[in-house]
Amino acid sequence: MSTLAIICAPTAATIFLGLAGLHAYWALGGFWPGTDADSLNRTVVGGRSGMRGPGPIATWLVTAILLGAAVTVLGGSGVLTLPMPRAWLRLAAQVGAALLGLRGLEGFIDSRLRPETVGSPFARLNTRIYSPLCLVLAICTTLAVAA
Repeated sequence: MSTLAIICAPTAATIFLGLAGLHAYWALGGFWPGTDADSLNRTVVGGRSGMRGPGPIATWLVTAILLGAAVTVLGGSGVLTLPMPRAWLRLAAQVGAALLGLRGLEGFIDSRLRPETVGSPFARLNTRIYSPLCLVLAICTTLAVAA
């Protein structure tokens, strides 16, 4: 296992687990970083005021995907031994990294794709936190599972 895998796999997995915990908090009814459902939706999803955000089922699904991403990057890197071929885990991690990379890049052109978010709390956080974090996770995951 490479030095990059030893550093990147636990780093990416820790971030995925933290994000899974945050999504579980939201699925259970938490509002941070908002103060109510509406402000949470405007801050995290980019919805307009009064628009309904994702429900608990969708949020639990994202939680499960993030937990799976943590396990996949650890298994694909060889840090964790799982009862499936490591090549499958590496492929799954690489597909996930590609999707994260696209999501990260999308955040920098979001104003063209979703003009209603311009000037919103979401738009500001998307370019400062959400998209860069997606790009960091994409790079870290890719380096973690590189042969």
